[in-house]
Amino acid sequence: MPNLSRNLVHLRWLLKLIDFRVAGKLSWGSAMLAILYREMCGATKPNKAKIGGCLSLLQSWAWFRFLFLHPQVNHPYTFPLIMR
Repeated sequence: MPNLSRNLVHLRWLLKLIDFRVAGKLSWGSAMLAILYREMCGATKPNKAKIGGCLSLLQSWAWFRFLFLHPQVNHPYTFPLIMR
């Protein structure tokens, strides 16, 4: 049965996480980009209403590449709770 809600992980991927030394050698960044590219291609369909994947990665890339997209900050970042 297909997982239409996409909230489940197939057992074959969970088995890769048994040994963390092996899991650290996998190319997780490439996998994340592949999923993001697939979702962006699927979002071009007229009947598609949502997009999945790591959208924070897409947002940070867009802010870095297209300077007119990133928010303009007139003051330096401050952390009042830490500065106490």
